[in-house]
Amino acid sequence: MSSIPHVADPAHSDARRGWDLLVLEHMKFQAWDRILFVECGDGWIAEECWRRAVRAYVRGLDTSARHVEAARQLRQVPGKLEFDTWDGCSLPVPNGGFDRVMAVCMTVEPWNPRALVQGVRRALRPDGDAYWLHAGSDAGELRRTLELAGLVQLRELARTADGGLAFTHAR
Repeated sequence: MSSIPHVADPAHSDARRGWDLLVLEHMKFQAWDRILFVECGDGWIAEECWRRAVRAYVRGLDTSARHVEAARQLRQVPGKLEFDTWDGCSLPVPNGGFDRVMAVCMTVEPWNPRALVQGVRRALRPDGDAYWLHAGSDAGELRRTLELAGLVQLRELARTADGGLAFTHAR
């Protein structure tokens, strides 16, 4: 288990929108990409990415059935922008099905870093990009877990002003 502090309900908070904007500002995506968001909350980040990456397919997963239902009602566009629940352990996606995967690591309870990293690695195409929004204090543990999974090209892209959150790219 990780020592990452968990957020009770980040899907509708002002802080969550700030995180989402930080991610969208630093994440690489383009038309025709297949993009997966793990722990997408109410789906705003997935929808905004879909709008920015014209002709992309975006899928959002969240452990909260309430968040997924809200995302489906507010945002879903079948075949283009879709939302599903997941169990927090195993990503229900095809092997190699995504060009980009972005995972929010502090909302999954309990968080199993190894299982999540392996799931993201499996979901990525061979030349795909993984992005991680995580507690800044957990950077060392995440780095070790990513390296063990074969994601060795790591780069911190951004950090909140208070250092509490970091956004990391891995390949």
